[in-house]
Amino acid sequence: MTSNIITVGTITPQMELHDLIEKNIRILLLMEHFGTGFTVADLTIEELCRLRGINPEIFACFCNLYNGSEKICYEPKTIEDINQIIDFLENAHRYYLDEMYPEIKYYIKKLSEINETDDIKMVEKFFESYFSEVKKHLDYEQKKLFPLLRSEDNAQKGKTKIHHGDIETKLADLKNLLLKHIRLIDKNGLKRKLLTALFEFQFDLNIHSLIEDKILIPIALKK
Repeated sequence: MTSNIITVGTITPQMELHDLIEKNIRILLLMEHFGTGFTVADLTIEELCRLRGINPEIFACFCNLYNGSEKICYEPKTIEDINQIIDFLENAHRYYLDEMYPEIKYYIKKLSEINETDDIKMVEKFFESYFSEVKKHLDYEQKKLFPLLRSEDNAQKGKTKIHHGDIETKLADLKNLLLKHIRLIDKNGLKRKLLTALFEFQFDLNIHSLIEDKILIPIALKK
């Protein structure tokens, strides 16, 4: 049976991807962020990464994050490592903007059509305000943080003030508001689909922030 999170100990580059995906479907999203495609045959992480030009240690490290770990078990050693991590995060940005935002907005809109209440209007307003902050945060990373990290001019690193907002807390607030307080007339599983999307968004966003906090920002601040 497929489960959301598996417990297999530490994932290593020698493990077969097919087995990992069978046990944890979220590995597919990780693969999409790495741009590897989903046809894995009987390849191990290391074999697939060698074919795709990806550092298998970084890939395995991130697999562990998608498997529920909060431990960063790899430190970038080259500018190429840093670039691969940034590529991963930039693909995550596109996922948030092009998939998660329209999907969540759609479910809220559909729920508002069958619930003409102040509560659903508040949810709609809260989400739009929240995602406006998300967009500003992502824009800062794209225009300021990532170019700094991609640069090999280490003199600039450590001199730059890092702006790092907390965009996870408000998302958790919205999810908990819907779970604990707001009753809605439901249709076609809309509230379940909305909550599922919010949980998935929160899960990926937490990993995104962990990678930034534990890997990239220390590099940017290093003198």
